[in-house]
Amino acid sequence: MKISLDGFEHQIDEKILKRGFDYFKKGYVTDVDELGGGEYEITVEGSETYTVNLHINGNSVTEFDCDCPYDMGPVCKHVVAALFYLQKDILETIGLPEKKTLGKQKEKSVAEQTKELLNILSHDALKVFIFDTSVSDSKFRQLFVAKHIHLLYPESEELYTKQLQALIKTYADKHGFVTYRDANRLGSAVSEMAEEAMANLAKEQPEKSMFIALAIIEEMTSLINYGADDSDGQIGGSIEEAFVVLDTLTELELSKTLHDKLFDHLLSLFEKDSLKGWDWHFSAIDLAIKLLSTDQEKERIKSALNKIKPNGKSWDWDYRRAQELMLELRKKTENNEVATRFIENNLSNPQFRTELIEKALKAKDFMKAESLAHDGIAKDEKDAPGLAEDWRNYLLAIYLQTGDVKNTTQLARHFLVHSNGRHHPLKYYYDLLKSLITKEQWENYVDNLIIGIKKGSRWIDYSRVSQLYIWEARWDQLLELLRQNVSFERISGAEQYLAGSYSNELADLYKKQIFAYLERNMGRDHYQTACRYIRRMIKMGARPMATELVRELRTLYPARRALLEELDKV
Repeated sequence: MKISLDGFEHQIDEKILKRGFDYFKKGYVTDVDELGGGEYEITVEGSETYTVNLHINGNSVTEFDCDCPYDMGPVCKHVVAALFYLQKDILETIGLPEKKTLGKQKEKSVAEQTKELLNILSHDALKVFIFDTSVSDSKFRQLFVAKHIHLLYPESEELYTKQLQALIKTYADKHGFVTYRDANRLGSAVSEMAEEAMANLAKEQPEKSMFIALAIIEEMTSLINYGADDSDGQIGGSIEEAFVVLDTLTELELSKTLHDKLFDHLLSLFEKDSLKGWDWHFSAIDLAIKLLSTDQEKERIKSALNKIKPNGKSWDWDYRRAQELMLELRKKTENNEVATRFIENNLSNPQFRTELIEKALKAKDFMKAESLAHDGIAKDEKDAPGLAEDWRNYLLAIYLQTGDVKNTTQLARHFLVHSNGRHHPLKYYYDLLKSLITKEQWENYVDNLIIGIKKGSRWIDYSRVSQLYIWEARWDQLLELLRQNVSFERISGAEQYLAGSYSNELADLYKKQIFAYLERNMGRDHYQTACRYIRRMIKMGARPMATELVRELRTLYPARRALLEELDKV
């Protein structure tokens, strides 16, 4: 969430905004440190003392964090208090004495003081400070070791595993769990390791890059499975980055030793199911396919994929993905005929059926394409109706190309009555039908279309039917449909078509709807909604009716003070 320093009061919940302003007004923002590079550390007092960290870029807060336990929303009152402190314009607006700007808060920022002290202190003094702090502060100790453990041991995956484990301990609570807030911090630290791994590729250090990436994948996957709240996806993002490193490695000319190590690791990740349940499970074997170079490696991949069996369900994602990877393996290691036979033998996979239909269309083999589409409809109509619609869409393309008017008309009608607009907008099918049906037949055809739409559901499809009335300029019928299916949104949506000739009728619908709405709802938000539609009545030219409505509401609800206040604003 990016927060504007000029307009954060419009982005934050009103209750939290008021609490934060109260903290600011009482002077609870007690210490503000500018760390440099847009980073600020702000202390906010209260029942306890909390630290707010902000990163400011231009006039926006791009990152923020508070170590308080608040978890009911993205922004707590301590962050809001810090924002009020930072916002000079708001101080002027609310009429409070302006505090000094951050640039004048201290002669030197903490970052500047730190740099100066590092230049002054001796090497021995720094060593003593780091050692003493490590003894007294376990978090500092863990972070220090995590950052520098690679200096103690030779390069290996185990080394970076230790480094990651030390980082996890740094950010975990006493129960070993990494909370949402600390998961973001940990994810950022691990992303830095992934960036280092990518940089090492440019330095021609592929083995080190591989060790880092594999360690990240193993340790971070285990963590988000069992010991972290990664709601924001920061840890998952670091795993994605690690896979990007491995993907880059597969494109390099690796030594045989490194090639064998990487291939074995990738297959092991897949075979031991440590990534199961995540897309990365199949990413590992996908990279192994890119990497393979021997028949032995090919057979190992086939064996791993063959262990995934169909579960008998229509949406068997794992089995489908395994089939697709098996096809990828065949395309890489065998000829086109073998790959095509594999596709033809596994048409339960919709991606395979799609590939064959598109191949047939490209070759203008319309008979084969039509047969595949019809077979797909028969197979998927019951359990996967969305797929059946995909195959019908291919049939429509076939009939258009072959000039089959009868079947084109039937399918266009089907889509206009039933389609959710996934393949084409409804207007496409309407225009197509209008081009195929004679003018003499068209009006009756539309009437039958509407009957078909109304029969297709227990509830009338207002959007679809009203759209037909609009395209046909049948305004009387649109108004009648609206009367039978009235709502604020539908009335306002019809205004652009009906307000010119039916303004009084629309205003009357608004009036009745407002009475019904206020009978069911109380509260200022609801009163503001009702008054918004009263203003629409006035805008349409129905001021007398709106004035009478306001008078009636005052008489009907004399005790609703908030409603009376909102009516005063109309």
